[in-house]
Amino acid sequence: MESISYSVGEVGGSVLWRSPVRGSVVGDLEGFHEVLAVWYPSHKAFLELPNADGAREMFRYRRTCVEEAHILELPDIS
Repeated sequence: MESISYSVGEVGGSVLWRSPVRGSVVGDLEGFHEVLAVWYPSHKAFLELPNADGAREMFRYRRTCVEEAHILELPDIS
């Protein structure tokens, strides 16, 4: 988790929260173990993430540990 927070912070973003998945009310979430909410100051900052300091390590962990992931872009809900 530290590598995610560090790399996201390098592009000006932050991990807002993370939580284990206990189940699903509607739909199939079998195999999902965790949900992360990450805020980026802009779409451009998100696109810069692969070039951020520490991103290589973060993506290496992801390839090793994450079988399936979904990335959703949401409007600013402040």
